[in-house]
Order: sequence, then C-alpha cells, then structure tokens
Amino acid sequence: MQPGINVRLFCIGYLLLITYALTVQNNPSRLQKNVLFDWSFSTENQYPLLGNGESGEDLNWRGGRLSDNGLSDKVQWDNSTLYIDGQKVFIYSGEFHYWRIPVPDLYLDIFQKLRATGYNAVSIYFHWGFHNPAEGVWDFETGAHDLQPIFNAAKTAGLWIIARPGPYIHAETTAGGLPGWLIQLPQIEVRTNGTKYTEYWKAYIERIGPIIARNQIGSYGTGTVILAQIENEYYWGGGFKYEGADEYMAMLSHAYRSAGILVPIFHNDVGMARSWLPKNYPSILDIYGLDTYPRGFDCDDPLRHFHIRTDYYNYFKRWYPNGPQFTPEFQGGAFDPWGGPGYEKCADMVGTSFVNVYYKNNIAQRFTMMNIYMAFGGTNWGYLLTPVVYTSYDYGAGISEGRLIRDKLNEGKLIALFLRTMDSLLHADLIGNTSGPSGGSQYSSNPAVYITELHNQKSDTRYYIIRHTDTNSLDDQTFDLRIQTASGEEQLRHLLLQRRESKILITSYSAGGHQILYSTVELLTWQTIDGVDTLFYVTDDRDHVQEIAFISEDDEIDVQLRHQGIKSANITVKNNIVTLLFTSEPGHNITSIRVSNTLHVISFNKASAYKFWAPVLREGPGKVNLQDQVLVHGPYLVRNATVDGSVLHLVGDINQDTSLHLWVTARFNKVRWNGKDLHLEEGPFMSRQATLRGPDEAKVILPCLNTTETEWKVMDSLPEIEIEYDDSKWVVARNSSTNEAFPPITLPCLYAGEYGFHTGTVIYRGRFNISQTGIITGVHLEIWGGTAFGYSAWLNGKYVTSQPGNAWSERFVDDWSFAPDQFKEGENVLVILSDSNGYDRDNGVTFFDDHTTKKPRGIKSVILLGTERVEFTSWKLQGNAGGEKYDDAVRAPYNEDGLYAVRVGAHFPGFEDAAISSGSPMEGFPGAGIKFYRTTVNITYPLDYDVPLAFFLEMPQDTQSRVQLFVNGYQMGRYVNHIGPQSVFPVYPGIINRGENVIGLAVWGMHEPDEGKRFQFTRLSLEAMNIFITGYGEVSGEGLITGLPQGRGKHAVRVKDIAQEDQN
Repeated sequence: MQPGINVRLFCIGYLLLITYALTVQNNPSRLQKNVLFDWSFSTENQYPLLGNGESGEDLNWRGGRLSDNGLSDKVQWDNSTLYIDGQKVFIYSGEFHYWRIPVPDLYLDIFQKLRATGYNAVSIYFHWGFHNPAEGVWDFETGAHDLQPIFNAAKTAGLWIIARPGPYIHAETTAGGLPGWLIQLPQIEVRTNGTKYTEYWKAYIERIGPIIARNQIGSYGTGTVILAQIENEYYWGGGFKYEGADEYMAMLSHAYRSAGILVPIFHNDVGMARSWLPKNYPSILDIYGLDTYPRGFDCDDPLRHFHIRTDYYNYFKRWYPNGPQFTPEFQGGAFDPWGGPGYEKCADMVGTSFVNVYYKNNIAQRFTMMNIYMAFGGTNWGYLLTPVVYTSYDYGAGISEGRLIRDKLNEGKLIALFLRTMDSLLHADLIGNTSGPSGGSQYSSNPAVYITELHNQKSDTRYYIIRHTDTNSLDDQTFDLRIQTASGEEQLRHLLLQRRESKILITSYSAGGHQILYSTVELLTWQTIDGVDTLFYVTDDRDHVQEIAFISEDDEIDVQLRHQGIKSANITVKNNIVTLLFTSEPGHNITSIRVSNTLHVISFNKASAYKFWAPVLREGPGKVNLQDQVLVHGPYLVRNATVDGSVLHLVGDINQDTSLHLWVTARFNKVRWNGKDLHLEEGPFMSRQATLRGPDEAKVILPCLNTTETEWKVMDSLPEIEIEYDDSKWVVARNSSTNEAFPPITLPCLYAGEYGFHTGTVIYRGRFNISQTGIITGVHLEIWGGTAFGYSAWLNGKYVTSQPGNAWSERFVDDWSFAPDQFKEGENVLVILSDSNGYDRDNGVTFFDDHTTKKPRGIKSVILLGTERVEFTSWKLQGNAGGEKYDDAVRAPYNEDGLYAVRVGAHFPGFEDAAISSGSPMEGFPGAGIKFYRTTVNITYPLDYDVPLAFFLEMPQDTQSRVQLFVNGYQMGRYVNHIGPQSVFPVYPGIINRGENVIGLAVWGMHEPDEGKRFQFTRLSLEAMNIFITGYGEVSGEGLITGLPQGRGKHAVRVKDIAQEDQN
C-alpha cells in the first residue's frame, strides 16, 4: 500500500478507537451515530436537573447558590459559570506548552497575542520528565526549566492560568511526560496506586506543587492560577480500569493540597465517559470537565466531516447539573503523524469556519469555560516527541509554530470580544430550538436552518444562535427569522446564512444609553465615546440589506445619517422605535453611519474585522469594563495599551505600511505607537487616523547557505563502524532486562533505555568469532524504535543493509545476508545504528493497554544465521553523551542522541573546527554513512524588528536519508525526506539571534545510491517567514546559548585517527 493511504487508515483507526473510548459504554449503536451522523439536542425530554447533593435545592441555568471548595473563596462557581473575585466570567483559554518553546523571553510574546485576540486564560501542561532527567535529579532553575517566567509573563499579559502538572499529561510527548528513567524501573506500574510509582510522583508534586501554589490567585499566592488539574484523560469504563485508580486519584488530590494548592481541582475526562464526576468523588474533585475533538485528527481532507456535536447540553444536564459546563480541551487543531498531509491542512480543517460554527455551537449548548487545545503548539525540539508526531507540533493552531497569527485566531477574537460585551449570556437559559415540539416553525420556515434560543430573564436579552441543520452542507441558505424583543415579536426577512457559517443575533440589549431591539448583523463590541454610543458590527461580504432597530426615548429624534462606505441607507421612526436599513458599498471593508448625535454604527466585513483590536487599559487579568477598551483598527497586532495622563501608549506589530484608525475619547491629546508620537488627523468613519510605515526588507540580511559565500566544514560522524574503533569506554550490555511487559528474546538485553539512553540514535557493536568464513550467512533482527524509525548495519566496516523506515511501522523483524567478502576469520564486529522517536504514551485510555510506555527502544532479538550456531561474544552500546548524567543542563534531557558528532560536541558554539576539512552539504557524499556539516553565519536586522526565521530543507526523492538540524547547540529539526511531511523548520529568536550563529547538519545516508547519486541538498536556505516592526523589544537568549561542555573530548576517536572518506 502507498504510505499516504496507510497514514490515513491509521488516523481513521485511531479516531474510531478514541471515539469508542469517549462514548458512554454499553450502547453499541452510539459509536456509529457519533462518527457518521449529525447530532441534535432538544429542550424537550431533557434530563431533569439534579439537586446539589447537600440541601436538595434545585438549580437552574440562571444560576444557583455559589459553591467553593472550602479552602478559598477567590474562585467560586454556580451551575452556570465560574466566579473569580466575586465576578462571573466566561473562561476563554488557550493551551500552551513552555517546554515546546525553550525561550522564556518569548512566553510574553505568545501570551500578548492570546490576550490581544480575546483570551483571558492560558492552560499549561507541566512536564515531569523535562524537570527530572534522572532519578533524584531535579531542575526548576536552568533556562526553560525555570517556571517562574511563565507565571510572570501570564500575569503581565493579563491571563489567568489553568495549571496541569499531571503527573501524566499525554500531550503527544515522549512517555506522556513521564521521565524516561522511570518507565525502565522493574515492576513499575504507572498511573496506578503502586508503591514505586507513588513514591516517585509524590517527589515530583512535592517540588512543582509549591511553585504553582506560590503563583495561585488569592492571599496564599501572588499569581493568576485559578484551577489545577490532576492526571489527564484517566478513563475508566467498559471493563477497563487502572489498578487502584480511586486511591491514586485521592492521593494525587491530597498531594496537591499538601503542597499548598488551594484553588479548585478538576480532571479532564476523555470525552463523555462520566469518569471522575465530582458528585462521586467529593473529597477529590471540585469541578468536572471533558475534552472533545469533534473533527478528529485526519487532516488529509479538510472539507470532510463538518458535523458538530449537539449532545453536550444533555450530557451535562444529567451528569453534572450543579456546575459550569467546562471543556479543558476543545479542539483547536490536530496533531499530524509522520507521512501526514502537513499542518497547513490541519489549520484548514480546523480553520475559520470551524471556529465560527463549532465555538458558537458550544455557546448554544451553554459552555462557559472553554480551553482551546492548542492555541500555540510549538516545536518538539530534540526528542520531546512521541512516535505519533514529528518535530513540528504546530497543530494547525491559531498561532503557528513560527509565532504567526492565523486568520482562525482572529476569527476567535470576534467571538471573544462579543463574549466580553454580553455579560447576560452567562446566565441565559436554553429555552428552545429547532428540535422543539413545533419543529423549526416557531423560528423559521426553512428547515435547512437550525436556530437555538437562549434567554436571560433578568435583562430580557435573547440570543439566537443560527447554523445550518446539516452543518456539513456547502450550500448558502436564505431564511426568515421570528424573534422576540422588548417591544414584541418581529419577523426578520430574507436573511443570509452562508455555507459553514453560524451567527449569533441578539435582541433587547443595552449599549450605553440605547436599547437595541434587534439587528441582523452580529455585534462585535460597543463603547460610549465622548457621549456617543459607538457600536461595532461584523457583516458578510455580500450586497445584502442589513437592519438594526433601537428604542429612542427622545420626543424628537435628531436623525443625521451621515455615512461612509454605504451604498444605500434608510431610516424610519415609529412609536419611538428607530429602524436603520443599509447596504454596504461593494469594495468597502468598513462602513460608518452616524445615526444621531448619540449613536454611531460602524461595520466591518470579515477580513477587515480581523484587523480590529480592543486592548484593555488595565493591568493583570480580570473582568473587562468595556469603557476600558481602546478601539483600534489597522495593525497586524496591537499588544497592549497604557495611559500616562493624557497620553495613550499603544504597542504592537506591523508588517507593511498601515493606516491606523482610533476610536477613543478626546481626553487623549497625544498617542504614541511603540514609543513614538503619532501625527493624528481626522480620519474616515469618525475616527482619528495616522499612517504607520512598515519594515524595510533590505535591512534584514540573512546568510545564503547554499553558495560559496558560506564556508561549511564536514566530518565523518560514524567512525564506530571501523573494526579498530576503541569502544572500551562504552557501556557493556549485561542486563537480563527489567521489562516484564515486553521482555527481550535474546540476551543480554539490548534495550537502550535500560542503560540510561532515552533519546534518538543509539549505536550497538556486537562481536562474534568464526574459525572460517562461510559458516555465517546473515542475521535475524527484531528492533523497536517507534513509528518512522530506521536503522543501518555494517560488518567489519563494510555496509550491509538499512531499514529506512515508514510512516506506520513501530518495529521491524528482518533477516538479512552478509556478503562473503565482509567476513574475516577470528573476531568480527557488527555495528547497528538505530534511530528512535521517543517513548509511546500510555494507551490505557484509547487502546485499553496500560503498558505501552514500556514498549522498548532498541534490539529485542539478534541471532546469527548460518550453517553452524555461533553466538555473539559481547555487545556494547552508546547513546547520548553521559546517558542520564547530562553535562548540558540548559538543553537536557531531550536534546541529544548518540551520533558521534553530537557526542563530541560538534553542534555547540565553541567547538574547534579549524582542523576539519571543508565540504558543502550541497555537494554531499556518495555512500551509506553519516556526515556532520557545520558552519558559522551572521544575521543582521534592526533591534526593533521581529523576523521569524525558518530553515528549508530538501533532498532528492530517490534517496533515503535522515537529517538532524542544529542551531547553536539545539536540535531543532529532524528531516526524513522519504517519509515526511516536514521540510520547513522554524527556529525561535533566543536560539537563533542577530549576530553569529552556529549551524549543524547531521546527514545519515541509508543506502548505496545509484551511480552518480549523492546524499546532497537540493534546497538549503534560511528564510524570513515574515518581517515586523515591533514594540515587543529584543528577545534575549541570555543563558540559553552555552558553549561546548567540558570533557566532551573523551568521546573522540581513539587508537587511530580515522581519516575522512574521499568526498569524490
């Protein structure tokens, strides 16, 4: 089968399995329905609301009494929403993994982008293995291991934190975040109440817990942590349950409390599995949440399966009626496997239409706490990955791996700004929908349109969430809508719902001094500016009549109707109800209508609305007062706004010449952009306007990596294949194995992890003796490395074979033959070089197999084949320098593997390369083996520029190779040209910087190419993904770019100097 087909079958299979796990058990028909069909929900025949379990009081969606955990009243909740400092809030959070962006100075960059696009919280997985590289060794201080910069950056940006320290996190990272050394221990049963596992995770929580506690909200902390999660997706049901699960979860919760964490504790249920409901575990959990990925993980066809889930509301009403609806992981993209279609396809699959329809569907079903997984994915630098993913963890997220804002992030911003505006939504009841007893007729005569009605009785505001009945449809629909307003029923005619679109239309809400009865356009936000209520709307791009109606209490209405960008406009007044009808002029992105001296209406089309920003004039997180917003249009990004007397300071980014429009009060007599005074003029749309000059590309000078302008050095990185190589300092394989789940077939055990080597490439040297040639014909080998791994073998310095790997095999069982001229009488040396792609996650949840983290990395069986039985006399192996004794604490423990050039430190700044020969990766080399290329380059651009950079790598498709990319000592990419899909590798400032940078390429050729072919690059470049003038400031890499560790010379070649092979 073709690799692409296999990858897609894997993804579909994985989705089906996880869907089963997410489904309520003992209902076989439900799996088929969930995967293949649209869902519906109704207010009819809903599950009855349950009492609170204490007083028997029935609660409802308008809010009941406030609950807390008895430890802190800073975070409370009712049956509808969360309260922080006594104020109800809609939690709009984004997932972020600091260990996937190892530059602390960039945390604030990501957090400011999230805050600017409407997020008010960030969710963070903390990675046990990243901080505990060896038994008894802890690092919460060095480089990206220092956690305090994360908490500081979130507080500065104005984001609450949802802390998720595990100890198991899944997260498509090696061993699901568990340390590599831990899973090698004999009799270890992870994620259970086992004595050994308990001892080790308690040591972790005892260290990370107080750090989180110091940064929690309230009198016991000085930070913004509002919630803490124990474990992750710890499913039980369908006959499967981890050993001692109840005790394990109880011990975890108690350990959090003992560490000083007082905020509410929750668990992230794997779908609607009903695992760990707080009512069943009142002393363990405070709040319930579930994760949901309704579009799955197959990004190959972004248009497929656009079916929403509509059973969330019923589920929460039955199983968790006394708390807010919370999804700690709602789909924000998808991970992409080796050989997959690439993350741009994932970004398309979970793109702007997904955000528009699926997020609003969540609102319709009464979610008030939503964490988007991922908001920024980052990079699996080094060997952070688990085998299901490759170097990039872009995830198709709103912020790309290269820190660029995708349109989907701005689409979410439009919803977030609306949520910021509509406080009454948090306690609005679901009172009807198209599935009700009258069908859709009470709302619309078009059955292809589905309407949900929410109503807040206190404010009398109603929300009509409109979507296609078949959300997978690619058709547009015209429909009428019957609505209720403060003045009675209204019938709105000839409304347009475009394909894969949803709308929220609201009735009877106050905006300053005006009561808005209804509108056919979606509200974005509003603000009273110098006595004028200014309303901002988002319209479609069609030549379509829009309608807004409001109540005026004035006896005589002064209608001015000054407008711009309007094709036609008409206003009528009847019984103090003012109705405005208007059509936008084609080609105008912004329209403006000054209805009266006290009312101004501005509308944006979608593309223009993406450039609208509303930074808040306040420090720290908290509920937003609309009058504290600063309303700006034009820049790529507005990071924040501050006030100094009558001076307004704006900080942001631009990537081109930009017209900046401001709608602000006249009290600001001066405005500064990135510290520079703006020349403001009266602009269109009743705004104040200034021009911002974009960056000058000529000021960005990048090296050309594929010409003679850049001098490359090259060294052989596989001296170990030579029979004379001195391996006396290597680890001798003697173990009988501690892996009960996957025991080796032959001994000694050759699992790399059992000797302290947990990352990447490991080299084995096996010796055997023969008295005469011909009695040994080959080898039988079983070897494990995870999906997309490969290996190569040499006998007595001569190439034997390779298994280049593919996108679906996690192990290989191969027989291969030796050529007669490869033997010699006496001692022979077989060298096997094997790659690996991290440890598997624990798949007890999805495949009901709770030992998958124990899947070995290395040789399970190796047997000499021939006419006589000959045994290996010894085996030695070598992985990363020092094994679990890391000499590079900043980049440890996942950065390095066992390649010779890496062990001697050729990838570090400070490595002496004067004696190494010149050679370009564009010229390459002709035979199977490994070469390491190294160069030093300079990068120049102005201090106030942000230039996201990426390396572009391509090699001929008729060759099979593996490449590691190093930048200033960091392994930032693994390119496997015959598997793919990744060929573009972003690298963060702080790792690659203005000035001098050391670049390294380890190229592993995995076969003997056809005559005239070489392992060489056809494309090798460093390019800017975009260029910005920014007010963020220079990104510091202080403490991150360390030089060559002492003692690496001991790994250099001994006995003789093995000369470099002829490059010709």
